Amino acid sequence: MDRYRAVIIAAVLIIAAGVFALAVIYIRSGEEHSSRQIQASVMDNTEPSAVTQASVRAVELPPVENKTTSAASLGVTAERPPVISRGKLAFVIDDAGYNLHELEAFLELSEPLTIAVLPGLAYSAEAARRIRAAGKEVFLHQPMEALGGQNPGPHAIRAGMDRDEIRSIIIRNLDEVGPVAGINNHEGSRVTMDEDVMDTVLALCREQGILFLDSRTTSDTAAPKAALRLGMNIAERDVFVDNEQDRESMIAYINTGLNRADQKGSAILIGHVWSAELAPLLAKMSPELREQGYSFSAVSALSDVTGL
Repeated sequence: MDRYRAVIIAAVLIIAAGVFALAVIYIRSGEEHSSRQIQASVMDNTEPSAVTQASVRAVELPPVENKTTSAASLGVTAERPPVISRGKLAFVIDDAGYNLHELEAFLELSEPLTIAVLPGLAYSAEAARRIRAAGKEVFLHQPMEALGGQNPGPHAIRAGMDRDEIRSIIIRNLDEVGPVAGINNHEGSRVTMDEDVMDTVLALCREQGILFLDSRTTSDTAAPKAALRLGMNIAERDVFVDNEQDRESMIAYINTGLNRADQKGSAILIGHVWSAELAPLLAKMSPELREQGYSFSAVSALSDVTGL
């Protein structure tokens, strides 16, 4: 009887233990299931991590060109802002023809130049030929009588000459140094004050299809009045660059020309081939001037002097 009772008790304990184990397993299973649901819910409502965001952006960006140097990696902008266009600068270099070695430094400059050649000198024709070969513009630097009485040089126009004599001198000089794009006066403060003489000079320029540049060696020049009567355009000098030969003075005169170009769109600046510092100065300044928005032009290419 006692053995039978012990068997029953053992069976009951075994069954109870099994039921308890099953209950524990069921409860743990439910907790894990709930935990997964909560975790999934939380992950669905969170923002992507920084790594995820970067991955998304990388997909959305257009492909980047493979360049040797990345401007972005250097912390700089890949493209520079456009340079604002300012004014045109036309440099005229007078007095070519005395020799060739002074001329060479100007022919080596990369910018457009107008170089005015004196007639009747040992190297006049050869200087004009070399200027054209270098791609620069040639003017006849026509000698004219000055108020001071100094000798203007060979084949000069003088006060009191008649129309035919003036025309003959200019045509002879054009034959020597031509073809040219224009004429400007060498000295000439006395002659350019004479309206009749300037009528003759400008009328011949119109016939030849070339420009007249008034060097304005006197403020009383009659060239503008003659041009108005003839219904033609002429050019006028704005600044003499090398009245003083030191570098600082030439820079100051060039700055005056820059101000004129800012104001009216262009400026004509006259220097001389014998100025030893001028060609090196222009070589140094021209890239900086371009960076500032200035451009370089031959005189005949200026829009406000075209249309003879």
